[in-house]
Amino acid sequence: MRRFALGIGSHAPPAISRVRWLLLAAVPPTVLLVRRRRALGLPRSLSTALAVSVPLAVAGALPRSRSRHVLLWAAQMWAYTAAFEIPYDRPERIASRLRVVEPVRADRALAGGTTPTERLQGALRDPARVSWLDRALTAVYAFWEAEPHLAMGAVLLLRPDRFGALATRQAATFDLTLAGYWLLPTAPPWWAAERAGVLHGDVQRVVMRVLRDLRGKPLEQDDVVGANPWGSMPSDHFAAALAAALALAELHPAAGAAGLSYALVLGVALVYLGEHYVVDLLAGGGLALAVAALEPALGPVARRVDARWRRLEP
Repeated sequence: MRRFALGIGSHAPPAISRVRWLLLAAVPPTVLLVRRRRALGLPRSLSTALAVSVPLAVAGALPRSRSRHVLLWAAQMWAYTAAFEIPYDRPERIASRLRVVEPVRADRALAGGTTPTERLQGALRDPARVSWLDRALTAVYAFWEAEPHLAMGAVLLLRPDRFGALATRQAATFDLTLAGYWLLPTAPPWWAAERAGVLHGDVQRVVMRVLRDLRGKPLEQDDVVGANPWGSMPSDHFAAALAAALALAELHPAAGAAGLSYALVLGVALVYLGEHYVVDLLAGGGLALAVAALEPALGPVARRVDARWRRLEP
C-alpha cells in the first residue's frame, strides 16, 4: 500500500526526502521580489532574470512526479506572465520602438482599405451599449486564461508519456512571443484608437466595456490600461490556443477539432474586441506552427539536454 506520510520520523517517502528544501525555499521570496519590482526600482533585466529563476528552482528542487509536472507548469506560466509585464515597467524605454500605424496599414492592405476590426465593430456594434455578442465574445476571450492549461492537464492525464514534449512545446510557443514584446512593441487596435487617435477613434476596447457594464459602471470610464498594452505582436492568445489544439489532436482527432474550433472563434473574438490585428494572429499562428514543425528536428537535442538536467535533479 502506497504511503502518504508527511515525512515524520523514519517513514518519510523517498520522494519527500529527496526534495531540495533550501532551493525550494528560495521561490517565495523571489516571487515577492518580482511582484514588488516597481516599488523597489529593480532593473528590468534583473527582474526578468529573477522570474526565469523560479521555474528553474522548481525543476531543480523537486524529483520527477506528476505533482512536479503541475508545479513546474505553474511556475513556468507565472514566469511568462511576469516577463510579459516587465517591458512596460519602463514604457519610456520602449516608446521609441512602439509600432502604432504599421499594423493598421498591414491590416488595411489585407482587408481592402479598412481594418477587419473597424469592419466588424462598425457592422455589429452599437458604441453606446453592450450587446449579447459583446458579452459572448468576451466570454470566449476570458476562457483563454484557462484553455491552454486545461489542454496540458488533459495531456498529463491521458498521455503522460507525451507530457514533457508537449508541455515544452506549449511553453516555447508562449515564451517566444516575448521577443516581439521586448524588441518590437506594438499597440493593439483599441490603444491605437483610444490613445493615439488612429483608426479615426472608431474602435473601442469592448472587453472593458463589458466588464464595466457587469459592474454597473459608466461605459466611458477610462480606468484600465493593462499590464502591458504594447504586447500585441505576435498574438500570444492565438499562438497558445493553436498550440493547445495541436497538442489535443495527439489525444484524439475530436479533441484536436474542438481545440482548433476554439482557436478560430478566439481569433474572430480578438479582432472584434479590438485586442489584436489580423497580422498579429497570422504572426502568432505562424509561430505556433513553426514550433510544432521543429519538434522532430529539435527532439534529439531536447532529449540530450533533458538527460543532462536529470543528473542535476534530486
